Amino acid sequence: MARPFKDARYPGVSLRTKNGKLVYRYRGKGIPEIRLPGKPGDPEFEAAYEEATQGQGKKAPIIDLPGRALPMTFGHAARRLETTMEWLDFDPATQKKNAWLIERFLEMQVEPAYPLKWRDTPVEHLDADRLRAIIEGVFATNRTVAKHLLVAIKKLLWVAIEVEKWIKPQNDPSLSIRVRIPKSTKNPAWPITIRDKFEERHPIGTAARTCYALGFWLGNRRGDIAALEWDDLVSEEIELFDGSVELIEAFDFRQRKNRNRHGGREMFIPVVDKLAAALEPLDRSKGGTVLKNSYGRPFSEKSLTGMMQHWTRQAGIPSGYTLHGLRRTFGTYLAECNIQARAIMEAMGHSSMTVTDEYVREANKKRLAVDIARAINEREAKRDAMKWRATLRVVK
Repeated sequence: MARPFKDARYPGVSLRTKNGKLVYRYRGKGIPEIRLPGKPGDPEFEAAYEEATQGQGKKAPIIDLPGRALPMTFGHAARRLETTMEWLDFDPATQKKNAWLIERFLEMQVEPAYPLKWRDTPVEHLDADRLRAIIEGVFATNRTVAKHLLVAIKKLLWVAIEVEKWIKPQNDPSLSIRVRIPKSTKNPAWPITIRDKFEERHPIGTAARTCYALGFWLGNRRGDIAALEWDDLVSEEIELFDGSVELIEAFDFRQRKNRNRHGGREMFIPVVDKLAAALEPLDRSKGGTVLKNSYGRPFSEKSLTGMMQHWTRQAGIPSGYTLHGLRRTFGTYLAECNIQARAIMEAMGHSSMTVTDEYVREANKKRLAVDIARAINEREAKRDAMKWRATLRVVK
């Protein structure tokens, strides 16, 4: 009868007694049992174990996929992942990032003192304790990378569970592992005082003010702001919920994010009065992009980051207030206007409610704080009135 062999250095090895002797064997799913001579630490044992894990013990079959991989291993899962429609649906940047993280995991050694890598290790041998150790090792130096690495490994486990059925869903070692990173302090929303300073320094009609107005009142990313054209500005008759019909001027365009994946989210953003005032003096006769530099040419997406830094510095604004911060300002502004979360999600083109809910929570937190302050003031006013009444004396 086989007995468990608990040694993290030798995954897949079990122990049994045969004819009164202890016998070690390697058992991998889908390949024959391989007997290992001697005991751990012996040269013959180490050589046999390495051959077994490399699929050389009894001519284990090789899966003929791009890059070639041992069956049911993480290397096999990685090659299979690249052929799934879910992977092909990712944009090239997402594929590149995940491929780098997956390769980083595959090249990790199962144990530092032994040559076996996770690439050649069966998926079933990764348990929650091992996965936690891997993620915690990365978490100690970079929390963000640890979070994304866990997501990448989850993709390989998804292949093993949902695509190939190598392991059962309840045996997913990642179920109990979560990586939480602190909320980013980059790109904060612009408070009113900062916005006032920017507007005072950069008058309507300048490229700085146009960029600021587009970033704030459209609430979109820098790529969309740089690429926005006059042809995207349309006028349509819209029947409103109250039954009235109005002629609405709006920007109708597709967001650049995920354009390669599903064409980009289609946006219809009415032009509010403040944005209309910022656009009114601009020359529309030549068409092209709405935002142009002093030579009448479009700004590149990347150049807008540096230009906004330059414009804020001119206005005496501390560093850190960015173009993407204006997008957050728009989300915060809508939440403070008590706009429903679903409507904010649509207005900003979010793909999920996760970020939108954050805006709503922050706005509600401020409202609760104000209600508390009002309650305190009202209570103290009553107490003061009671003291004043207590000092009155009736004069006959």
